[in-house]
Amino acid sequence: MGTYRQTVVDLDASAQEAVGWGSRGRDWLESEGFIRPVPWREGVVHLAGPRWRGAVDLVSWDWRARIEELEEEPGDEVRVVTGRTAFFAGQADPSSAICPHCRSVTADWPGAAIDTWYTTGAADLDCPACAQRTPLPAWEWTGDSFAFAHLGFEFDDWPPLHPQFTAAFAQALGHRIRVVTGKI
Repeated sequence: MGTYRQTVVDLDASAQEAVGWGSRGRDWLESEGFIRPVPWREGVVHLAGPRWRGAVDLVSWDWRARIEELEEEPGDEVRVVTGRTAFFAGQADPSSAICPHCRSVTADWPGAAIDTWYTTGAADLDCPACAQRTPLPAWEWTGDSFAFAHLGFEFDDWPPLHPQFTAAFAQALGHRIRVVTGKI
């Protein structure tokens, strides 16, 4: 079956800033009531808070949308992921890179650049259409299936995040974000 994961990826937090921005983002999610801390084993996990419905788009076919006083909440925790990460959509069709300058799409898989980025934290891609050389994290991907960054907020098995929520979250962070969604 798999897990339906939506990751709000902070595109601007550097490797050195990721932990601090991750804490700020989690604090905002808590203070707004979207998540709540719950003691678990030797630590704390963050589950849906009292205002979780304000973060999602409960479409009519979702059983949670039909029950107004429902106590049931999304199934899994919200995790803050820090460190050099390729956030990906999981079980999706192969993605193509989209040039941030000319918006042309290239089907060439940048495996060497991805390997270099993982190893060093820096890698550039050349656009075959406009010849601009751009850092790998600046590229977009068809279907928003990838993001290369140092900070992400993973929402597992939540209904689809509402665009107004993700825009408010980006504003609270003061950074550009990308939402990567898929089944892993």
